[in-house]
Amino acid sequence: MLVDTHCHFNSLGPLEREEALAKYNQSYCFIDSSIDIKSSHLSLELSKKSDFIYSSLGFHPFYAGEFSSSVITQYEGFINKYEKIVAIGEVGFDSQSKIVLKEQEKVLIEFIKLANKYDLVLTIHNRLASFRILEVLDDFYNSYHNVVFHCFSYAPEFMEEIIKRNGMVSFSLNVLRNKPDIRLSLEKCPMSNLLLETDFPYMKIQGKCSGPADIKRVYEFCSAVKGLEARETEEAIISNVRRVFKRIDI
Repeated sequence: MLVDTHCHFNSLGPLEREEALAKYNQSYCFIDSSIDIKSSHLSLELSKKSDFIYSSLGFHPFYAGEFSSSVITQYEGFINKYEKIVAIGEVGFDSQSKIVLKEQEKVLIEFIKLANKYDLVLTIHNRLASFRILEVLDDFYNSYHNVVFHCFSYAPEFMEEIIKRNGMVSFSLNVLRNKPDIRLSLEKCPMSNLLLETDFPYMKIQGKCSGPADIKRVYEFCSAVKGLEARETEEAIISNVRRVFKRIDI
């Protein structure tokens, strides 16, 4: 089984989404991440229809300006209604957001509190070249065993701080790009802290949008870098997913 721990079925168009869903079965498992209230509701409906899709309720920093306390109320309603919610996220920091960092931080903190209240995994989006995200998380977590840094894009020095705190590091299709820092981080990441994802359709490879099938490319690349057989990589990721995302039944 191939597990994609972060993707966006909810961001595909209706026809494209139905075609993609028709191709997959119990050989795959996808954690579908949302970016706002609308995509969260869509993701939850998809998880009801498809056995191999689970939902992570996110609020991307691009949308931080739309945040209010009613958002948390609605997300709590989702959590109490739907069974296949396994995480909160993606949430975090983005230097390309039009919303100032201080406001992004306020939103992030509210979602950290939500994740902790319901004992859910927190999936972090961090496009910010600083250690500020760790400083915020350290105020709420003694251990990061329930925290996943998705689409990891930094050098090993940053990753090592996450590992020290028992956090999880998820590598995406960006490992296929010619980025020495990302590859070196993948090489050095302990298998017990490793997750894999696509981040489709947002992650572009050679100018083309990605799709569900691209998770195989991530696994193959990881196996090659780690010097593992495909089966060994699959078994390690499944073991990590079961330990971290306790609500996933695989």
